Amino acid sequence: MSIPVFVFYELLIRLSELNPNVGDYFSHTLLEKEVILQTTTGLVKVPRNLLKKQFTDPRLIAESELTALITRFKKS
Repeated sequence: MSIPVFVFYELLIRLSELNPNVGDYFSHTLLEKEVILQTTTGLVKVPRNLLKKQFTDPRLIAESELTALITRFKKS
């Protein structure tokens, strides 16, 4: 599945509401089961199924899933 870039931006906006240090979208790398989002301050690995939820219906993403992504965020 090709993922539109706006999905990455939208997800990062949501993550920045929980942690303003996430930074802005810089680039991404598509892997088999996840996408690595490079931001201006670090990177976060996001499962593809979560990006699919963000694309089809963002309300399906629980806050606990967003919090889990924040814990996976690595500052550079």
